[in-house]
Amino acid sequence: MQPALFLPEFKREEFLAAIDTVGSEKIRKAWTHAIVALPLRPHAHTEGLTDDEVMSYMSDAKLLFDDGRAVPVSDVGLISTQEAVVREPMLNHISAFSNSAVRVYLLVQRTLSSPDWGYFAILQDLTVHPVRDHYAKLGKRGTKFVGRSCYACHASGPLAIHPVRPDLVSDPVLAAAISHQIAEQPRSQFVFPAKAPKPPTGEPLTLSFCAHCHSEDGRRDRLYQVHAHPIRVLVDFGYMPPDRHLNPEEIAQLKAWLEHKP
Repeated sequence: MQPALFLPEFKREEFLAAIDTVGSEKIRKAWTHAIVALPLRPHAHTEGLTDDEVMSYMSDAKLLFDDGRAVPVSDVGLISTQEAVVREPMLNHISAFSNSAVRVYLLVQRTLSSPDWGYFAILQDLTVHPVRDHYAKLGKRGTKFVGRSCYACHASGPLAIHPVRPDLVSDPVLAAAISHQIAEQPRSQFVFPAKAPKPPTGEPLTLSFCAHCHSEDGRRDRLYQVHAHPIRVLVDFGYMPPDRHLNPEEIAQLKAWLEHKP
């Protein structure tokens, strides 16, 4: 349903030059461990981390990246926004951090036509069960929690790294190692900030080949019509299901569900 996204005119040399604009000393680092140890902060063992504690851990991850002490993988990835796919090179630097209390994923990102890098973070609070996922944009004016804008694609937590082409990733082994960490993440709950409450979900996706994992008691959270666009994209580009491609009958069933208007 979506045309292939290969960006044939974008060369590896352009990719390497573009990603260097974030600061060449920060990226393409020699590494032994793909996941960077994050210093453990003291916290009150009540009902999970406070907003201030979450922000502090996100700031710690950003500081490690800015100081060149992170282990980022750089790639050109697929970005979906509402019902459109950005079809210019979207440059990403992704780093993973963890300790006994949190897992933090930092994304430093810009389009090729933009001069400015944006910072985004996902924090998984491991101090509560089920694990809670916090999403934020880290800017010059501080950290801003976000909800609806991330929920459409990240209802089940962080997503694996999917470069557009094999030659548009700085370190495929590192990308695989971070993706492995993401694949083993515990099932989690999406945290919506007060100013961005959960949107209407629409009907649940109950087709067995999706609901085998995405269900009330599955490995990942249930999918709804609000997730229709990322479902299309992830299936079209072969990322879901993770271990095979849907057959023609299954595609027809999924297409009928996606196009159903309640």
